[in-house]
Amino acid sequence: MRPLDVCTSILVTTGNRALREPSRLSWEDIEEFMSIGLRTESRSYSRVTMLDERGGRLSFQEWLTARASLQARLWFAPGPWEAEAAGASEEELPAHIREAFQGGGGLGLLLFTDGQRAERFMPREVEPRLYEVTGAQLYSFYRSRKQAEAWDKALRREFESELNGRSIRAFLESRTLDDMQQVIQRFMPLSAEVEPVGNGHEVDPDETVKWNTFFTPAPGSNSLSFEYLPAGPGAAASAERDLSACRASLASALEAVRSFAEQHDLKYWSKHFRRCLLRLSLEPQPLEDLLELLLINGLPQPAIQLVNAAKASDVFGGMGSWNDLGFSGADSKAYEEVSNRLLQAMKAAFRAGINSSAG
Repeated sequence: MRPLDVCTSILVTTGNRALREPSRLSWEDIEEFMSIGLRTESRSYSRVTMLDERGGRLSFQEWLTARASLQARLWFAPGPWEAEAAGASEEELPAHIREAFQGGGGLGLLLFTDGQRAERFMPREVEPRLYEVTGAQLYSFYRSRKQAEAWDKALRREFESELNGRSIRAFLESRTLDDMQQVIQRFMPLSAEVEPVGNGHEVDPDETVKWNTFFTPAPGSNSLSFEYLPAGPGAAASAERDLSACRASLASALEAVRSFAEQHDLKYWSKHFRRCLLRLSLEPQPLEDLLELLLINGLPQPAIQLVNAAKASDVFGGMGSWNDLGFSGADSKAYEEVSNRLLQAMKAAFRAGINSSAG
């Protein structure tokens, strides 16, 4: 399972909370809870960006503020592969939206205002910048090198067609941070010419340390960031809200995977899935951030129990997770079946529970 699915559920609940009670909750608190940047000036590395129909980019805060109303709600919506009844078809969507789905995009968002407008957005993961280096910083860095004049000569040759009469300094300072990712990729290979190493070339240790320090990847270069692409109008009918059916499906999937774990003497996992089942009947308590958000948003108890159980059922990750296990023969097929069944039931449970906040 991609981390996007669960992150989106939290984005929905925190979005509703900020929308309903902006005076009681700061954006800093939401971002700290989610470990993701929702504002343009956010200090968080991972970011959420909303794209409008013209390709303009807004922070989640800017997008939400522009559409705020007391009746507004953010909902989960199934992707078009799950919405045949609503007449949606992947082939009918724009190419960039289909690409987002195929690249791992998942559930979308529906925004309902006090009018009848509904907007659907689909998530796509975005590769963060590898370097947070400005053009001015790069210029100062290479001018401080012992081979500064050789760098000037090499850079004038490399960027000759783009200078248009400008100096290297003016050219670099005109580049955006996004532009600089390509500039740096073109800058680095020139070191083999300007500051060669190996094959009898003398290496200056201080210059090497300064180089490695300056070109250290940005702290957030491996973090999760994603943007939401507008995918056309949505419809209330496309949002899954049947709590009872999703509860039964999740309970059945959990019982099946618990039984599989027990048969294979996986005591830890058997106990874990049993605890997941218990969450479907326990009285919700604001002991976890997500449950507190759901309680504040006034979700009915069955919905909170369902989301609570779905959250505990998210056992799909990397090393040490449920899907890190391996079996052979018939057990392998059974393991794949119960795991996929749980994954689908869990995602449906998230949709059903979160959508209850719009009821």
